[in-house]
Amino acid sequence: MKLSTLRRGQQARIHQIDASDSLTRKLLEMGLEEGMDVTLLHEGPIARDPIAIRIAGDRVIALRRRDADAIHLSPLS
Repeated sequence: MKLSTLRRGQQARIHQIDASDSLTRKLLEMGLEEGMDVTLLHEGPIARDPIAIRIAGDRVIALRRRDADAIHLSPLS
């Protein structure tokens, strides 16, 4: 599954980041990395964009849905 398809309140773990070098660097600078758990907190009012996610248990970041499309997740049981 991709981060862009996660539903509000759903949790998953980042399995892979499949993006251009510049986007990958941007996501790493924001604190996103493989193996990290994420929770979708909020979706914007227009086309559900941007999305807000909680990472590392306490940080909240916002991403455009098209950027979130490059982040592949594994569901948490």
